[in-house]
Amino acid sequence: MSLAATLAIRAAANFNIVGPFALRVTPKTNSDVDGYLWACHAGAATEGLCYAAGAGAVSGSVYEFYYNYTFDEESLYPGFISYVFPYQGADGSLVKVPSLLQLYPSYSSNVNLALIPPGSDGGTSISLDEDSGQFYMGLQHDDTRWNSTIPIPETPRNVSNFHICYQWTGGYWYRSLAWVSGYEGAAPQNPSCEPVNLGIESLGSS
Repeated sequence: MSLAATLAIRAAANFNIVGPFALRVTPKTNSDVDGYLWACHAGAATEGLCYAAGAGAVSGSVYEFYYNYTFDEESLYPGFISYVFPYQGADGSLVKVPSLLQLYPSYSSNVNLALIPPGSDGGTSISLDEDSGQFYMGLQHDDTRWNSTIPIPETPRNVSNFHICYQWTGGYWYRSLAWVSGYEGAAPQNPSCEPVNLGIESLGSS
């Protein structure tokens, strides 16, 4: 079933969840980045989104993600990429905690690390195009030509500045997901970063 059909079926509810699905990354430029993201250990009860090369369908709990969003008759609102964080409870039982992706800004770089801490507080809202299945930040203003004169009103545009970078991901050196601050196509300060499209794809058979 297509994403558009899934959203249409679930539109009657105020709060909806799509998934599980795989997070697919494809290159925006002539690079070798073409694969999937998986939940990799980044520190105490924290996951990063690490890159794994390959175009074949993936399966397994570390590849299973969700999209939590709200919807009304007029529009689909930005939602949250989520992951179910499993851990062993005090009584030995398996506890599952839905947890939201969060982008962490750096004061010395324009590269913002993506991490998934446990729990549903503080997630970064991200939009999902229901036709293409691609994620983006919606309705952003371009300030690259602003000055003392009030600018002519312009239509905000959608921006997708996801990158795969070699970076400290929590306490580990991984090739993982980041967001580059700036308008569409802004150059990352980290020279290892490669621009990618981030979207959803059906999981393979377990």
